[in-house]
Amino acid sequence: MQYLEAVSRSPRVSWYRLLGEHQGAVQRWVVSTPQSIAVCNQPEVVGVEFSQKLREAMAAALSTAPFMSLLRSVSSAQLCIMNFLRGGLNFDLRNALHDALGSNLHATCFMSSQRSRKEGRWVVKEDMYRKMQIPKGSVLLVGDVVATGVTVDNGFEVIVQHLDTTDTPITGVVFFTIGCHKIEKVLEKVHTRLAARFPGYRETHVVYLESKLRLVDSSTHLMIAIQGTDLIKRHALLSPEFEASQYTAFGPPLERCAIYDAGSRAFDVAEYFNDVIRYWEQVQQLARRGYTLAEALKERWPERDYADRERFFEVKHREWPGTDDGFLEELWSSCQARWTPEFLRQAQTSEALEAVCEQRLSTLRGILPDRGH
Repeated sequence: MQYLEAVSRSPRVSWYRLLGEHQGAVQRWVVSTPQSIAVCNQPEVVGVEFSQKLREAMAAALSTAPFMSLLRSVSSAQLCIMNFLRGGLNFDLRNALHDALGSNLHATCFMSSQRSRKEGRWVVKEDMYRKMQIPKGSVLLVGDVVATGVTVDNGFEVIVQHLDTTDTPITGVVFFTIGCHKIEKVLEKVHTRLAARFPGYRETHVVYLESKLRLVDSSTHLMIAIQGTDLIKRHALLSPEFEASQYTAFGPPLERCAIYDAGSRAFDVAEYFNDVIRYWEQVQQLARRGYTLAEALKERWPERDYADRERFFEVKHREWPGTDDGFLEELWSSCQARWTPEFLRQAQTSEALEAVCEQRLSTLRGILPDRGH
């Protein structure tokens, strides 16, 4: 079992240490901020606003990081941002680092790493653009969405080879992601190689925004899903704040993916909205064929069937040790407030799901009414 041990909690930013199964050399964290909750819950947050919210989330995380000693162990000029184009640009770590720590001399590197599907497998099709000047002794900071892990695995292969051939030691790696377990496998390999090559190498950290999500694969049974692409909340390890946010509306727990495509979400909004709208149109068609809101919620957001409040607290104390009972009381109340007998009766109808679809489609279509098809 994996669980989240509370390190610090506040309305601005909360930190959790991810412990339990599959723990290796990489130190694992989950961070929660209001901005990253909005990004993961509201696909209508797009364009510059999307990148700005990620920047604000990164600044809040960097200014309160439990591994601050690593960041402070080197000079400003030895902090180095690596951007995997184009998704990594959205995290805007260059400016977030200035906002959080006042750093003004840090380096920024760029590398293209674009995946495509070939004969049923994801492979990197383009990684030729590279602009890397990594200072000696650097702490390398990266932000990117991770699904299959193919692009970051390829990117780190290039980075490690560059460090090796140029004899450039680094001190540590910090990777911020909206993603799944695949990043841990990549970073474990990176940590092993760097620690063996450079005696001064210290730490590797992965920081999940809001949740260690699940990647849809061939064993995932959902009515609508894209294998190797969709990052879902089903059976994921969510921060307490993120779980609580699933009760604010019906859209968040029903979205196809927690992030959709980060590149188009920032830089090709029309393409992005077509993707999200197409999903909700598919859900609407399911509703018209008899699929109910209760079925959709239980498929996408399968809450445990807690026997009572005592059982709920028992489970959550194991999942989130250190989280105060006052918060758990509020979360229990939110769960009970949703699943009232009246709502349960209503949710057993397809009309209830179709109403949710109409609301979501109206919102999404209204933002970019003249989008192309």
